[in-house]
Amino acid sequence: MSNVVEFRAECPHVKTLSDCREALEPHVMKIVAEAAAWGFTPAEAAMVVADIADDYILMLSRELRS
Repeated sequence: MSNVVEFRAECPHVKTLSDCREALEPHVMKIVAEAAAWGFTPAEAAMVVADIADDYILMLSRELRS
């Protein structure tokens, strides 16, 4: 799977995003594994994690406009 950061080389925060991903990825994978143990498919769990992250990004963007 390609890393999204690879496609954003012009972004000034590439190193920070890469470091953040490295720090958070094991935790996200643990969440997905726990959800799978509860009976959800890994794809369902990953989709929900992405949806939660998307909702959070939208919330942050609304705060920035205020």
